[in-house]
Amino acid sequence: MFKSEVFKSWALVLQLGISIMVPVFLMIVLAYIIRDYLKIDIMLLFVILGILAGVRNVYVILKNYLATMDTNKSKESELMRKHLKNIKNIK
Repeated sequence: MFKSEVFKSWALVLQLGISIMVPVFLMIVLAYIIRDYLKIDIMLLFVILGILAGVRNVYVILKNYLATMDTNKSKESELMRKHLKNIKNIK
């Protein structure tokens, strides 16, 4: 049980890191392409847009993760109540 929680935590951290890096790198590549064709240097603007997209991705991932954590905790507490009720009935 403990190992699975550790692996889930590492997977979440890696997913968050990749979710930030990919939009930033894609926007940098897009800025280079636009600079080559249009001769306009808009690197700073595109890096800021990439960071904003990455932050939005992290927000969505964490929101979904925390929602699943809440439902899992409520299921665990429900099971614990049932087990305690069964133990009381046995005695």
